[in-house]
Amino acid sequence: MATPSANKSSGQFINIQKLHVAKLLTDTAGGTTTYDTPVSFGKVLRQVDISPTNSTVDAYADGQTIDSATNTAAYELTFETAALPLEYQAYLLGHQFSNGEMIVTKDDVAPYFGIKFQSDKRNGTARYMTFYKVQFQEPSLTNRTKEADIEFQMPTITAKAIYRLSDGKPYKASDAEEGFDPTGFYDSMDGVSGGEG
Repeated sequence: MATPSANKSSGQFINIQKLHVAKLLTDTAGGTTTYDTPVSFGKVLRQVDISPTNSTVDAYADGQTIDSATNTAAYELTFETAALPLEYQAYLLGHQFSNGEMIVTKDDVAPYFGIKFQSDKRNGTARYMTFYKVQFQEPSLTNRTKEADIEFQMPTITAKAIYRLSDGKPYKASDAEEGFDPTGFYDSMDGVSGGEG
């Protein structure tokens, strides 16, 4: 790993947008990974919380810590969104959708997806995020009555991002501020035409 340049600064984040989701089709150990073409979910993102699942162990000798090891097992993602259409929920959770109805059965299995979105900066650039292997979880639903002051009810949906079998990658972050060219970023999961990663 190269030593970074000194005294760098970064633009401050002011917005998040453009959630794209691509179903993971294949992911084989030491092999290849393929995805469907990413689907734009439109103007739904309000916030994304990314929380690594970390564990740390210390080695002791002669009454002191002599070494420490940290492991990140996965990443917990929480998306606050505008109300997701039922068709999108069914797609993310492995349910059937037909004629405006989401049909849930006990045998449904949530598939894995690759996801992309961007965080815009005050200086006009953006950071582009790609998570390679994500599984969404059934959301909690809270609905309230309308009161004197109207309040939007914004749902959240959680997901877990794990490492790809093919190459051990969990995610990547790309900064236009550092010279990354975002042209075609949302066209495929890894910048390869045909949807291959």
